[in-house]
Amino acid sequence: MRKSKKNFLDDLGPLYHKYSLFGVDNEQLPGIYELNQKAKEPILLAYIAYAIAKSKSSVSDPVSFTELFCADGFYAMTAAWLGCHRSIGIDNDRDGYFSKAKLIAERLNLKQVEFRKEEITPSSRFEPTDIVANVGGLYHVENPLQILDLSYRMAKKFLIVQSAVTLATDDENYFESPAPGWTWGNRFSRQSFDAMIRRLPWKIIDFHFNELEGNERPEDRGSVYYLIQK
Repeated sequence: MRKSKKNFLDDLGPLYHKYSLFGVDNEQLPGIYELNQKAKEPILLAYIAYAIAKSKSSVSDPVSFTELFCADGFYAMTAAWLGCHRSIGIDNDRDGYFSKAKLIAERLNLKQVEFRKEEITPSSRFEPTDIVANVGGLYHVENPLQILDLSYRMAKKFLIVQSAVTLATDDENYFESPAPGWTWGNRFSRQSFDAMIRRLPWKIIDFHFNELEGNERPEDRGSVYYLIQK
């Protein structure tokens, strides 16, 4: 018997994201994932939709999108669903989520999405796209400023940034790498991340802060968002 659209991801097991936006009632991984998605998704969807709309002067104008550190490619798929003619997801699949991205996109009939398994480093050579979203991995790297610079150079029109920040301090000079309790990554405070990004000669259209309620440690619980126009 053919599975209904509501359940046609069931055989993939629990997934990183909930795909209810696409009319799918899939099982999500337990623990932090549901609450953290609920915190991040509304603001990121709004930023992506805004960037797509502002990248067009007519309905038929093509818009391209890249999601860095895409995990299962949820926001690359979202960009395609919202109207991008081409959407690219890039990840090194360190945590194993990326391996299901292509199959999920195929089942959602999102033919304009492509995925590339690659490391993201300051020396990476990725093609520019109209919109670049760096929304899942900036706090995983030891050189966030260099990765931000790469992201900005890739973006022809808009850059969307999200990163986890610590709530354990409000020191505007705070930066720690590796991240506290980790052997890798980094951590800013909300205040130090904001100070860092505002020192750059970038046009910030909007910014937001909320808490990742799935994360218990204050070191992992803050979340900052920026919409930047070129």
